[in-house]
Amino acid sequence: MQSVAADEPKNHVDPSSMRECNEVVDVPHRFVPWDEGSTLWGVDRASLGECWRLNHAKGLIIKALTK
Repeated sequence: MQSVAADEPKNHVDPSSMRECNEVVDVPHRFVPWDEGSTLWGVDRASLGECWRLNHAKGLIIKALTK
């Protein structure tokens, strides 16, 4: 005879939400021209935004699973 808990649906978490954030962009130890610096800054800001959204999603998942 199976228990009631075995009949409950299992929670599914998308594996993409379990990944880690990207690393911080490395700035070379030399003079960085303005155009290269602004490109590095843009890549870093995009990574930061993606990381914020990923961590927000993780928080929503944790809240949903702990209800």
